[in-house]
Amino acid sequence: MSCYYFHFQVGSRLIRDTRGVELEEPHEIITCSAHIAGLLKRRACREPEWKEAIIHVEDKERRFSLFLPIARFAEAIPRLQA
Repeated sequence: MSCYYFHFQVGSRLIRDTRGVELEEPHEIITCSAHIAGLLKRRACREPEWKEAIIHVEDKERRFSLFLPIARFAEAIPRLQA
């Protein structure tokens, strides 16, 4: 298992994940990111700048880094679909 951190960036503001998540397989990163987007959907619907937010995923050693626009998970945020 590997530990991944799911940071959240809105504009120049970065909200760091300090706990991380242990995942067995790397493909679980997308599932976790979709879950996070779902948790944030209310905020994204109320605050337009959150629609441009990015989920930044990195591993414990910072050898792996992935930037996922929250819009990638539009099904989790209904108002982004229009």
